Amino acid sequence: MGHLTQQMTEVLMSLEILKSQYIEAIYEAKALMIAETPLTLASGGKSHVYVNHRNFLPHHQHLELIARIYLALLEPHVQEYRLGVVESTMSPILAGAMSALGRRDVVIVKVKKTEHGTKEETFGDISGEVVLIDDMTSTGSTLLEAAPPLRNRGGCIRYAVVSACRDETAQVNLAREGIQLLSIATFKEIITALRPKLNPKERERVLKEFPE
Repeated sequence: MGHLTQQMTEVLMSLEILKSQYIEAIYEAKALMIAETPLTLASGGKSHVYVNHRNFLPHHQHLELIARIYLALLEPHVQEYRLGVVESTMSPILAGAMSALGRRDVVIVKVKKTEHGTKEETFGDISGEVVLIDDMTSTGSTLLEAAPPLRNRGGCIRYAVVSACRDETAQVNLAREGIQLLSIATFKEIITALRPKLNPKERERVLKEFPE
């Protein structure tokens, strides 16, 4: 028991270091956007604050960093699993990196069936545990849409992993469907860590949405 406790402590310490590296990398890559004019979110809402992974993940060092963190986040929860690619721009890229680093098979789910070839909805061996992979979420809708087709084919969907989670909305929505959301950091955690580096106008904008 003592050995397991020490091992878990080491995993958690390692995760905290990786989390700090992720947040610092977001800032250095200017991926944390604090816009003067509110941006439209995938959920349809508006926000001045956005984490732009589309300009962040194409760099191989950032992609490898996030893939390593995802694998570490899952380690205490599940050992044998496949990676579920959902309908988003960054999910295939992240799952591919995790597959290469962690030697995990990949399952692809299309919410809208392909209109050519075999017109399949899912691709890959769906038996056993499938972990849904995406880069960030506000409401969890993309992850929630992916779960039913996989479950209908025999997949066990208990976990989803994202880099940045806007707030607790996605966590609550996914929990209702029996899915635990794991994330590197919430937007509030990212903003809190980077607040000393923000200028006065940026601080004012983020405080309106993410008060201390």
